Parts: sequence; structure tokens; C-alpha cells
Amino acid sequence: MASKHAWKIEIIPWDHSSPDHVQRMIDQRVACGWRADEVPEWVESAERGGRVFYWAVLSEDIPNRSALLERHITLHPKEEHTLEDSATKIRLVRREPTGRVFIPIGYVALDVHDADEDAKLGLLPRTVWVHQLYISSALQGGGYGVATMAKTESIAAQEMGGQWMALDTLAKETSDETAMKMDIGTPVVSFGSTLFIVHHHTETLEQTSKEEWYARQGYETYEQGPGYTYQAPDGSSIQLRVSYMKKRISSKK
Repeated sequence: MASKHAWKIEIIPWDHSSPDHVQRMIDQRVACGWRADEVPEWVESAERGGRVFYWAVLSEDIPNRSALLERHITLHPKEEHTLEDSATKIRLVRREPTGRVFIPIGYVALDVHDADEDAKLGLLPRTVWVHQLYISSALQGGGYGVATMAKTESIAAQEMGGQWMALDTLAKETSDETAMKMDIGTPVVSFGSTLFIVHHHTETLEQTSKEEWYARQGYETYEQGPGYTYQAPDGSSIQLRVSYMKKRISSKK
């Protein structure tokens, strides 16, 4: 079933060859507090036709769009300047850029993993992985993350021939002790495995886990295991447990 929020977001490819696009990605990674130093690796991957990133952009039909962008820029002033749709390739396939100017409020990535590695995880062929979902902390609770996932699933199914979408995320059972030491901010204001989603229109705070958030989008957990290593502010290294999740996105054979 299509998401009721899908209309809120448009997806525009990240141009890994544009210094402005690369710097904006670094700025947003700093804003989310998670692995900004990996951006050069993503540039190299994109040059090889690997992992592809997309910007999440507010739809032109969003009510109060200007006010929402102002809220985002007020919290993240480095992001006040527009970018241009300039990517000429997606996974080495040529495209004609539109030249449209925009201000992204987040991003998401798609990738195809090694088939043998997928098989070890019990995944079927034609699985597309989603990575690095991020939406500006200024705009949490408006359905923009859900909308971005819906648009991403559509791209994976229609343009990449995917039947399944897979992801890994912090396990719901991440210990309270670990959560006390963490503040990683992705995909929303986050402490450990807990998401604190700020609903700006009501000034309320919703607490959930990343795993629960994805489950509400139709993903099911099929395996758990050791995952990321997080460097805590006190200098200690924390081994984080992750949940592997999947969702059927196409019934085509």
C-alpha cells in the first residue's frame, strides 16, 4: 500500500562530482552526528557505479513550504544556499540533469551488495539495500522520513529491478547503558537505539526505536548480530547490536 506521505518529498540525485553537493553532504553528516569522514569514500563508490545517494527535497505542493525551509535553515545555517540538479550519471547510467535549484532537507542511499553476502544473510536475489536515511532534525514528525522511504522503495523497484529492500539498524534491545553514552542523531534526534521524534506542530516528543520506526513502514526483522562500533564521548568504544530488516517491494518476477 502506498504511503499517504509519499507526496511530501521529491528525490533528486546527489552529484558526487560537484564540490557544492559534496560539501552539503558533509554538512548534513556533521548535523546528524554520524561518520562525516566517510563522504570521500562515497564519492569513490559513486565513481565506480556503486552506492548512489539521493537528496530529499520538500515537494512544491507542501503547505507553508517556505516556512518549513526557514525552520530548517535557522537550525542549520550552513545550508542556506541552493544546490542545482547537476548529476549526469546514476550508477554509471547517463541522465540529463534538470538544472533545478533546491535546498535538500535530508538524503538517503541505495546500494546492491555482493550476492554471496546477501545469501549468507538469507536474502534472495534482486535485493536492494537502503542506507544512511537522514531528515533534518528541524523537520521531524512531519512524515518526511516516511515519504523519503516510499520514494526510495519506488526507485529500487522500478529503476533497479528490486523485489526486496533490506537495511540494518540499531537493535531495539540496545542496552540502556549504551544508550546513556550515545548521541548519534540519525535518522532523527537519537540517543542509542531510541529515537526522540520532535513534533514541532504540537511541541510533543515521541519516543521510539529505529527498529520500531522501520517496522511501521512494513519492514520485518529477520536476523540480529554485532554491528557498528561507536566511539563514545568518554573515549570508550561501544559495540552496537544491529537488526537486519527486509520488505517486499515488488511482486514482479
